[in-house]
Amino acid sequence: MFTQQTGKFCRFLLPILFVLILSLGSAAQVVNGSIAGDVKDPSGAYVAQATVTIKAPAIGVNSQVKTNENGTFVVPNLPPGTYEITASADGFNPLTKTKIILTTGDRLNAGEFVLAVGTTGETVQVSAEAAQMQLQSDSGERSDLITGKQLNDLAMNGRMVFDYVKVLPGIISTFNGERSNKGGLDSFSVNGARGTQHQLAIDGITNVDNGCNCASQITINPDAIAEVRVLTSNYQAEYGKAAGGQLAITTKGGSNEFHGNARWFHRHEGFNAMPWFQKQSNFVQELQGQEGQAMQPYRYNYAGYQVGGPVIIPGTSINKNKDKLFFFFGQEYYRQLLPEGFDRVYVPTLAEISGDFSQSTDGHGNPLTIIDPLTGSPFPGNIIPQDRILPGMQEALLAVYPRANTVDEAAGWNRYNYLTSKTTTFPRREDIARVDYQISTNNRAFFRFVNNAGTQLLPEGLSPQGISNFQFPGGMFLNEPGHTLPAT
Repeated sequence: MFTQQTGKFCRFLLPILFVLILSLGSAAQVVNGSIAGDVKDPSGAYVAQATVTIKAPAIGVNSQVKTNENGTFVVPNLPPGTYEITASADGFNPLTKTKIILTTGDRLNAGEFVLAVGTTGETVQVSAEAAQMQLQSDSGERSDLITGKQLNDLAMNGRMVFDYVKVLPGIISTFNGERSNKGGLDSFSVNGARGTQHQLAIDGITNVDNGCNCASQITINPDAIAEVRVLTSNYQAEYGKAAGGQLAITTKGGSNEFHGNARWFHRHEGFNAMPWFQKQSNFVQELQGQEGQAMQPYRYNYAGYQVGGPVIIPGTSINKNKDKLFFFFGQEYYRQLLPEGFDRVYVPTLAEISGDFSQSTDGHGNPLTIIDPLTGSPFPGNIIPQDRILPGMQEALLAVYPRANTVDEAAGWNRYNYLTSKTTTFPRREDIARVDYQISTNNRAFFRFVNNAGTQLLPEGLSPQGISNFQFPGGMFLNEPGHTLPAT
């Protein structure tokens, strides 16, 4: 039950809580942008000390500055959003520009605000000129923006953001997002730079695996991403560390209205055509009286949801007007069954396990010769006597090796006698939570937590942990955890 004392305690506790969060670490806000402009009178003279108010009602931003002696204003460190700007001065009608869209890391010139002579009681309202907003005049950077709508409208295997950068000019990509994982950062080149020279930042915090510069620390699904700015050249000093391009990702946050969605993506090998080479191989096997290989399992079941909006604490003044405290929470579950090609290996036959190598040949069809280690001469008939074979060894070989299931009859060779498809299971989970707090007119804070969990089953092992020429019981598990806890 909330009381007046409870409300006072919450109002006292929240600022302290955010100060403590800030002490955990902060980052250069390369995801935030700035808005600049000029205020003039009808004669074209600049108006000094004019009041400029910048608002983004949906996310609670409300900032106010004064123009300098040259009539110019600059408002830095603004989060991406849709803004309205009002310029006013004594003896002039206030002028408001609406629908000004600020994107990730943008230096936006809102243009000129020409004030008409009049009183402050009458306001002139206009919509921002799209052509003027698109003109990049305040920086020499070369960059492109991928919007949240574009991310949602394009369906991609694996739902990885690296799949989208290949559509931008100046980028050559070999990325194949056939599965959701943390790799792929080194699979594209920006203006000819090496694939390991990128910088990837999420909400201004680096997200590069510094062990190889080839992977990310965490993944974020496209539905939880607001924007991606890809800077290819001439970017500013705050974008440090890498010369081969910068990817600045902004995650979604809450607003003063509740929003959410739920989704499910499904894929099954039954929807696909059989690969051409597998079809030809099956045709040859059928001519030899053998059964062809079925299509490998290739299945996705991706399910997720998200919700965001204002935080309202009953009995307190926290967000009573829905313009101070916002939240966003989402989860995504990836269930992946992935094809890994076919194994063509030679396994010991039942005759060989029992010691009979009389019919055994090498990969070129030449007979094998089994030497008796005690005499240095071949065993008679290439058959090892039963009293020279340990029964325990026979049982171990029978338990480890699978049974032969095919014959390689090409040119009389005997390169393999066992054919099987390899399949990897790779379930993953992704959790994301974000809180934004408009502390005051000029101060804003955010806190975000992302958790990744994934366990990949590798049927033949993965070097250096282990490797095999055929699938062994149980396989090998590779865990891919990931966590980030930034605040600023």
